[in-house]
Amino acid sequence: MEAGRGVLEAAFAVLDQVREQEPARLLDLAAATGIPRPTVHRLLGQLLAVGAVRRDGTKYRLGASLLTGGGQIERRVRAVAARPVAELAAHTGAGVTLSINVGGRSVFLQMIDAHEPLGVTAEPGEPVPEGTAGADALRAVEPRPYIDAGTVAKGLTCVAVPIPLPGKATAVITTMAHGAQPSPKLLNATCATAARVADRLALPEQSLSLPR
Repeated sequence: MEAGRGVLEAAFAVLDQVREQEPARLLDLAAATGIPRPTVHRLLGQLLAVGAVRRDGTKYRLGASLLTGGGQIERRVRAVAARPVAELAAHTGAGVTLSINVGGRSVFLQMIDAHEPLGVTAEPGEPVPEGTAGADALRAVEPRPYIDAGTVAKGLTCVAVPIPLPGKATAVITTMAHGAQPSPKLLNATCATAARVADRLALPEQSLSLPR
């Protein structure tokens, strides 16, 4: 477990430096992170495979845009939310998705499956299904949690929390777990992570009202 956590931290360190130095060279990434060059090269290969970074000649940039007209917002949300989303999944054991609505188009940016696989997928660039808590949150007019208690997929519950963005765009963090209702732990952790991402995006801190 600790070894895996170390690899995750190293990957985020490299990703953070790609964002800071963009376009970034392998040599400079290794120097800035203190991670050996062969390890940085291997981590970059893994980040390339999942679309987190892209190669530009001998240099690296953040992953290519998935949305026409919303590229800068999408790239910033992915980069800023990467660590909080991964930590939310690790701490709760739930499946976690990150999605965004820009220009009226709602798509997934990322999914991390639950410790006990949920049997659902959300590929980057895939539309967010209508009727789900995530879709409702992407059209939210107020920053509160949206909950699905098994109405979309039997035996699965989810919590979706919107994060308002500039230009009438919205990002959403959604957690999914087995069960009829989300636990208080899952609800609170999802809200806290959304507030953390909003803070990192330099947006006003959100006050999220938890359902009673």
